[in-house]
Amino acid sequence: MLEQGTTSTTTSTPKSGPAPRPQPVSAPEPSASGLTQSADQALQSLGVLYNAVDGVLQKQVQERPYTTLAAAAGVGFVLGGGLRTSFGQLLVRMSVRAFGPPLVNTVLHGVLERAGVGTLADPR
Repeated sequence: MLEQGTTSTTTSTPKSGPAPRPQPVSAPEPSASGLTQSADQALQSLGVLYNAVDGVLQKQVQERPYTTLAAAAGVGFVLGGGLRTSFGQLLVRMSVRAFGPPLVNTVLHGVLERAGVGTLADPR
């Protein structure tokens, strides 16, 4: 029942169900021998990478044991969530203040030398 002076705004549209989904274009099925060959190549690549990293780390441990220990401790600190602590944030601020200006200076000098501008005079 409609009251006098009001109009109905509902319209009925035929419901035709969901639109048909487009079918994905499928790649040809790889053969079992192709998958086995790809897996063997991936394992060989991982083995080569592992041997290379192992060699580099062994060399670093022998030549610079304390530097390697400090790097491992730093990585463990970061992965363990240490940067979220107030001590971690203090370390980041101190590191940026200590190493930021020399790093920016070195990068700028490199960019200027590549651009052919020359070097900047030391402001000290």
